[in-house]
Amino acid sequence: MLETLLPRLQGFEILEQGQRRANHAYLRVPKAQLLSLLGLLEQQQGFVTLTTICCSDWIEEEVFRLTYLLENATRDRCLGVQIQIARDGEDLASVIPLWPQAEIFERELNEMFGIPIAGHPSLGDFMLEDWPHTPPMRREFDTLEFVQETYEMRAGRDDNQNVREAIRKRKEAKKARQAQQRDAGSR
Repeated sequence: MLETLLPRLQGFEILEQGQRRANHAYLRVPKAQLLSLLGLLEQQQGFVTLTTICCSDWIEEEVFRLTYLLENATRDRCLGVQIQIARDGEDLASVIPLWPQAEIFERELNEMFGIPIAGHPSLGDFMLEDWPHTPPMRREFDTLEFVQETYEMRAGRDDNQNVREAIRKRKEAKKARQAQQRDAGSR
């Protein structure tokens, strides 16, 4: 799928091409070239749909990896374009001029990961109202600490369960049933 683009993709890293599906490809590009490549893909290569913008937090490397998933009009080609940005507040340029549906994806990136989006028209509260904490999808966000500080604990309540203990009991019960079935089948 990238054959027509390869002459223009010097310096880009092809992560995967047709390994899982023949019509899918993934590549990593420098952030500085993202907008020009996305514009080329939308205008000249027919990638008219931005399916989503995925983000993963690589805290050890101090970067976020963002993948823009694109599809063409006939839905027979899918391209993932990945960039890396620093976790310390490096901003992204909005892609709303290319794909209006990016508005929601960018608001989510801003609120859940704390990624500033340059040129975005409305980065106010999206899902979390008046959220004063670390963005909840960043890996340094401590969910247990947040729950303990924010919510009444359930200790002593009949409906309180230790999740690990409940899972362990279910696994043991399943093994016991399987053993009974094996014993019954061997008689």
